[in-house]
Formats: sequence, C-alpha cells, structure tokens
Amino acid sequence: MLRKKLFHQHGKTTIRGKEIYRIEALSDAVFAFTVSLLIMSLEVPQTFSELKHIMLQFFPFLATVSLVFFFWYLQNNYFRSYGLNDAKVILLNLCLLVLLLFYVYPLKFLFSLLLGFVLHINYFEQVVTKGETVILQEEFPLLIIFFSLGYAVIWFLFFLLYRYVFARKQKLELSGQELVVLRSKKRDALVQVFLGLLSLLFALLNLPLVSGLCFLMIPLWLFVNAVVERRQIKKVEER
Repeated sequence: MLRKKLFHQHGKTTIRGKEIYRIEALSDAVFAFTVSLLIMSLEVPQTFSELKHIMLQFFPFLATVSLVFFFWYLQNNYFRSYGLNDAKVILLNLCLLVLLLFYVYPLKFLFSLLLGFVLHINYFEQVVTKGETVILQEEFPLLIIFFSLGYAVIWFLFFLLYRYVFARKQKLELSGQELVVLRSKKRDALVQVFLGLLSLLFALLNLPLVSGLCFLMIPLWLFVNAVVERRQIKKVEER
C-alpha cells in the first residue's frame, strides 16, 4: 500500500503511526472513489471529435486530481507523524472527507473555467452548442464565495487537527524539531484559512478579481513560512 511506502519520508518527524487504522483505510477508499468520480465523468468517445474534446479535459482533470492527492498527502502525513486515532480525530477527518467528496465536481468545473480562460480552450463546447450560458457575469462572485468558503473550512479542519496534536505534545514526546514543524503547519493552516476568508470578503463586496488575487498570495506565503521554519529548525539544532 502507498501509505506504507511513505512511512519513512518525513524528514525530521518521528513515525508514530506504524499501522493503518480503519479510519485511514476508509479515507483511502474515499479518496480513490473521488478520483473514480472524476474518471467516470470522462465519457467513452464515440467519434474522433469527442476524443479530442476528452483529451482537452486532461488539464482540468490533472489539476483536480493533484489537489485531491495533496490533501490526501497531508492527511497521510498527519497519521504517520502523530499516530492519533481517537474520536475527535476521526470526527474531523470524516468532516474533511465529506467536504472533499462534495467539492470534487464543482472543483473540476472551476478549474475548467479558469484553465479555459488562460489556455483559450473551450471546455464547455457542448453547452455553448446548445445555446446555453456556462456562467453569467453576476454569478461569478457567487462561485468565488462558494469555493472560498470551502477552502477556508478545509484548512480550518487541518488547523484543528494540528492544534489537537499540539495540546498533546508532551504525551507524544515531540522533539524540538518536531515542535517547530508542527507550529509551522498550524501557522500555515491558519494563514490559509485567513486567505480563504479574505477572498470570501472581497467576493461578498462584489470584487471577484481582487478576491481571486488573494489566492495568488499562497506561493509567496509558502516560501516565507518555509524560510521561517528552516531558521527555527537551525536554531534548535544549534542548541
């Protein structure tokens, strides 16, 4: 199983979760089902024209699957690093799975919309052919509100998971380096929540462009957080 192959890939974090819990097995099944839903949305082509249309769907499909895998990796890293499997962790994890399942199709729609605009590809050719409108201008802020809220809630769940670990740092006997990494994860999750809520605020003010720019701050924040984490780890090592 892929989880077992990732057991040793945690750098300065001790592997405490050395067995696969039932909640993790369920999570793997849900993540696999989520990807399966995306695959099933690609119909078997009947003509070469339909085949070309499906091939163009590769980029939105790749973007959606990559994001799903990213959250799976964070969840896997959590269980491997801390080995917690009590009622609160199970509840938070189930909430996370429900959100991911709920957002998978809307997420692909959003990526199709954005990538279509950037790459100048019409991912909604069948809809346009029928004379229907993919999305109205006044509906776009509502779309941003929907995804900004979901983004903020997902990261808030991760923040609660990391905070729960921090409250048990003595029981888990976390090392100095592990505490630095944990604080970095908490900080990252909280800032991601803030960016999601900031985007939500601008969308509510009917400023969808400014709302979208909030998410462009994510790479800059990840870089800053990584620099801070490395410096703090270096200080711990020097001690």
